Amino acid sequence: MARSDDAQHDLDDLGALLRVHRKKAQLTGVEAARRAGFTQSKLSKIENGVLLPSQDDVRRLTTALGMDSVAAAHALELIDRLQDDPAARRIVIRRGALTEHTALLAKFGDAGCVVAADPAVVPDWLRTREYLLAATGPLSERNTRTAMALLRKRKRLMATPGLRFEFFVFESALGTHVGSARIMSEQILELSAVGERHPDVVVRVIPARTTVTPALLHGFEVHGDQQVVLTLMPGVVVITSEDDVQPFRRMVAALRVCALSEDASRHRLRHFGLAYRLNALTEKFAS
Repeated sequence: MARSDDAQHDLDDLGALLRVHRKKAQLTGVEAARRAGFTQSKLSKIENGVLLPSQDDVRRLTTALGMDSVAAAHALELIDRLQDDPAARRIVIRRGALTEHTALLAKFGDAGCVVAADPAVVPDWLRTREYLLAATGPLSERNTRTAMALLRKRKRLMATPGLRFEFFVFESALGTHVGSARIMSEQILELSAVGERHPDVVVRVIPARTTVTPALLHGFEVHGDQQVVLTLMPGVVVITSEDDVQPFRRMVAALRVCALSEDASRHRLRHFGLAYRLNALTEKFAS
């Protein structure tokens, strides 16, 4: 999280206060968390000043730990101050990219639209199964199932009438080999066709050697013009503050100016896709 220094001090004080009373109650983290109704991992993050809890979380903890009225009042005073500090809650880092993206999609209908761009790879929403697995690297069996379910849900949302999507694909990303030539050919030809299948989906290419100002250093999604989502290792950053969302709106405006038209983008994508297909055939006959 990004916070003011005062907010971070309050969060540290709250965590220390809860930890002292947990130990005073002779409870392990697992026992205290179970009594409060959430996981030990969540309690650990609260105690260590990493996670901003809700007011209800703090009330449940004060009860679970048997805190006296003075200590409980102090804990609630600290969380009230934190909730009133915009810098304490404007940027949230959530671990577990697959899980968090799944949770975000559960609320996506409220957004109405998404704009996504990535300078290095094909945006998550548009990936084929094989490209996704090549891009992420080896996943556990469980995470593979979660990733495939997430991909299927994104595809269903893109086919939902009334939801609008605008994707920017960088030509430099098209030249980056993610997997074999066959995987790249299938992925790029899929990109060229998605707009024709879904009238509310726009895919536009940012040509190579284009100057984009401000420079785009990482991929992002803007949901409903009000929320920005960044996928970083090891999780997801969710930005909702007006001041912090505004630079991404400016970035979207800059990309719209630089991007090829939809027709020109389809032509460019087909060119790349067929070139990769030729490479795939060459690899096949050479092997």
